[in-house]
Amino acid sequence: MRKEKKEKLKKAAAETMDSLFSEAGKTRNRRLSDRYAYLARRISMKTKTKLPLKFKRRICKNCHKFLVPGENCRIRLSKGRVVYCCLNCRHFMRFPYK
Repeated sequence: MRKEKKEKLKKAAAETMDSLFSEAGKTRNRRLSDRYAYLARRISMKTKTKLPLKFKRRICKNCHKFLVPGENCRIRLSKGRVVYCCLNCRHFMRFPYK
């Protein structure tokens, strides 16, 4: 019974995070999109679920802002890695690729 309740909670959390990130991507208001990303991150921590990779790379690991490529994020390829540069805090995030 407890396990079923946890699974339902995690499923609801995943759906909520998905909708928050889709709204953050649609809106033009930067503060609102940052707030949506913040809420999704908090839900993830509260329910102890991992953010999917596609969402995790849309949040700066330093200042926790929602990253929009071309507006507040620069993406480059360098030496087998994808390098995200947050233009708010100038933090670099490097992810390998093959």
